[in-house]
Order: sequence, then structure tokens, then C-alpha cells
Amino acid sequence: MAFEMSGITRLSNESPEEVEALSGGEHITHVPNVDIFSTPGLFTVEVELPGIRKEDIEITIVKNTLTIRALKYECFDDEKVNYVCMERSFGRLCRVIDIPFPVNTSQIRAVCKNGILTITVPRVEDKRAHSKRVPIESE
Repeated sequence: MAFEMSGITRLSNESPEEVEALSGGEHITHVPNVDIFSTPGLFTVEVELPGIRKEDIEITIVKNTLTIRALKYECFDDEKVNYVCMERSFGRLCRVIDIPFPVNTSQIRAVCKNGILTITVPRVEDKRAHSKRVPIESE
């Protein structure tokens, strides 16, 4: 299995404040953990989103930037609940990831199972690095 981590610029443990700046100022309570890997044919992102319904997740891809947003609701709406201990976080989540090579965005796929959101995008050949002679036309 080959890892291609070089070129992924927005990845390493951004603070909620940094992600807010990247996501257009939206108030973010925390940044979910991710695993990112690629094969010659696929770019894959796995995001930890336990307790979040799939209808509360939004995935967008623009150019080479993948953005995952989600909303995690508290378990109790009842104001009479007196928490003895509350360690889980609730609120808005966001993660912004740069994709370091060309992908086919029309075939992006996302599956959420057991609290893990898996996003796969087929890679395409990067033709920008290929040399091509350009003929000069005469007038």
C-alpha cells in the first residue's frame, strides 16, 4: 500500500478557529479526526463521525478542496436534565482537506457506516506534467 501524503497542506490537527477561517467564518466546535490514503486508482478519506446522522452531514468538493461539515445534536433537549459528567462534544464540525492530485469529482462516493464516513474519489492521470509540442500556425 503506497502512501502519498506530500502535498496535503490542510491536514494536521487544525484548531476549530483555523477551520472556521477556512470554512468561511462558520462557528466550529471541533474538527473530526481523519485517515487519508490513496492507491493508484483512488483517493480515500475516512472521517470519524460517531453519533451523527447521514442527513446531518454535508460534503462538498470544489477544485482540489474537499470539505466535510456536520452537525451533532445533544441527546437531551429537556432542560431538566442535570449532567453528572459530559465529555462528548456537540455542535458544528468541519474538516477541510486539499487533494494533492487530479480526481474525477463526478464519481465521488460517500458511505457512512458505524460512525465512519468513507469518501472515495477516483484518481485521474495528471496530464499537466506531460510535454506537448505546440505547432505555430502561419498567418
